[in-house]
Amino acid sequence: MKCKVQLIGRLGAEPEITTLPNGAQVANLSVATEEYWKDKQGQAQRRTTWHRVKFWSEGTIGYISRNVAKGQLVEVEGTFRYEEYNDREGVKNKVPVINGTNIMPLSFNEGQGGNEQTAGGGSSNEHDEIPF
Repeated sequence: MKCKVQLIGRLGAEPEITTLPNGAQVANLSVATEEYWKDKQGQAQRRTTWHRVKFWSEGTIGYISRNVAKGQLVEVEGTFRYEEYNDREGVKNKVPVINGTNIMPLSFNEGQGGNEQTAGGGSSNEHDEIPF
């Protein structure tokens, strides 16, 4: 079985594309999602959650470098896993990471074209033929 994740949120920073020692590339994104609700006193509340997203596909990384920027609203699909690392004191930690498989901008920043093609296939207007 696999855990599929779908997020809609805003990029908190420019995508960071890194080349690893073996020549492979990875695109690291920081995506913020928000929840809204009213507390028992009727006061509006908001919680922001930050998500680490990594893309490994060469084609998707190229798409991200051309079409995705800080502040953009994006839809991300992927799978969920934990990544281990040792902190400065040598303590082993686990952090949740989403391995991205598809990304689609839901807003465009100034200077970006309106290319609605998604990375990973399909287009954002694939439902235009629905007759209602």
